[in-house]
Amino acid sequence: MTYSTAQQSIFKRYSASIVAFITVIIVAAGMVGVAYKIQQRYTMTIFDTLADRQAESLKLAVENDLEFIGAGANFFHSVDKSYWTQFPYYAKQVVEGSQSLIGLQWMERVAPNELDTYLEKTRETFPAFEIFTVPKDGPRTQGYILENSAPAFIATDIYPRTETNLSLLGFYSSRLRFELILDDIIKNNRPNISDKVRLLQDGYDQSLEKSGLLVYHPVFSYDKHELLGVVIGVVRSTVYFDQLITKTATELDMSVKVEDMGFDAYDDPVLFKSADWDGLNGKVISRTIPLPNREWQVEFKLSESVSAWERSVLYGTGIAGLVIALLISYIVNLQSREKERLAVMLDSKTVELKRMAELDPLTQLLNRRVFNDNLLHYINGDVKFSLVGFDIDRFKLINDKYGHLAGDEALLHVTKLVNANLLDGDRFYRAGGDEFCILSQVTDKEELATYLDKLRGIVASSPFDYESTPIICSLSIGAAVHKGEDPESLFHKMDVQLYQSKKNGRNSVSIGD
Repeated sequence: MTYSTAQQSIFKRYSASIVAFITVIIVAAGMVGVAYKIQQRYTMTIFDTLADRQAESLKLAVENDLEFIGAGANFFHSVDKSYWTQFPYYAKQVVEGSQSLIGLQWMERVAPNELDTYLEKTRETFPAFEIFTVPKDGPRTQGYILENSAPAFIATDIYPRTETNLSLLGFYSSRLRFELILDDIIKNNRPNISDKVRLLQDGYDQSLEKSGLLVYHPVFSYDKHELLGVVIGVVRSTVYFDQLITKTATELDMSVKVEDMGFDAYDDPVLFKSADWDGLNGKVISRTIPLPNREWQVEFKLSESVSAWERSVLYGTGIAGLVIALLISYIVNLQSREKERLAVMLDSKTVELKRMAELDPLTQLLNRRVFNDNLLHYINGDVKFSLVGFDIDRFKLINDKYGHLAGDEALLHVTKLVNANLLDGDRFYRAGGDEFCILSQVTDKEELATYLDKLRGIVASSPFDYESTPIICSLSIGAAVHKGEDPESLFHKMDVQLYQSKKNGRNSVSIGD
């Protein structure tokens, strides 16, 4: 048999297989192509429908708050002025009905010649009541400063009556934006929604994030001839956007951007933007949400037209064949099991690393990083607490005289004694070296002094043995009751008291006013 004949024989032997292989490949490629187009169309249909639903959901959320705020405005419209002081009781029910509405504010219209009578009447409820404004790019300014004897719309009541909110009473706007809002309210008899604003409840710092909206709802007299005032609904706008869905039914990532197209939003129109918006290149569709005095444009961006899982299914269809399908299933199963195993290992390591990052390795107390986080959380959460700090008297002398192992034993000894006598709810931290801190729920100065003196006495009367040598530890303790200070100021107050304890001869307790 010649070489050429042998080639012809091999070709003939495998010709049917080759033809079948090519035929199946062509058919499979056609099926994959058709399936791909169908899947693209299906994905875009879902994407389009989801965009409609999300835009409608966002619109309904805003309109729902408009209705709640309108209900608050109806209170002043429907009751006699003598009952207006009951506004917080009514507003409580309104605010509790909304997840995003955080407060209602009554801005009563007061003409300049009515100011004295108004102040006298209002001070019956709020004795320290004074009017003030915050001009654009200016500081807080006391008194009436409007031009042309324009009436002031003054914050007369507010809900909830928290300490921060009550500090807003007496505020009136002196900015052009508010004048334009009043013009639109009077002309069109409708509520107005602001562009995104920095809420005064968050503070007066211009660097704070703008995370709120103000809804101005007019309150007219019964015959609608006179504007009595404006009820302002304070809305935390981030609540709206946190509820947006960012995945399609096929688990494709969807990014969202919401822009304010209304007045005064040109300098910073973006109300919300997904973190990955700029990094995604995909299909974009937009929807417009009409609101009483402005429009929001909501853009949706799809990461891909086909998900990774759908692509793997298409690959499997192209490959075809029972044996290959079984092999793929087997591989996928192995990958899934391996992924689960790695996920369990990762979770375990993450928990272990988190614990190591939060605990002091020697005393097993919470460390300085956790203390800083907890202190900030207490302050931001308006928790009533006291900050206690102490260190071991002449700790360096123990280290120098007996060695660092003795110093470690002293730290463990003090930790054990304090931990055993700590009140429920108090949190104990090692701040570094021989410095410790306690966040205590005790805020009465006398009770706090008794409590801390007990801890001091227990430590001072409980020596420990190191290499058959008794060593006595004592504590210098300083404390300060939190009264609205920021973390740095509060820590400074406590530190001053700690220094005072040392100045008093150590082994003592000092508590600041």
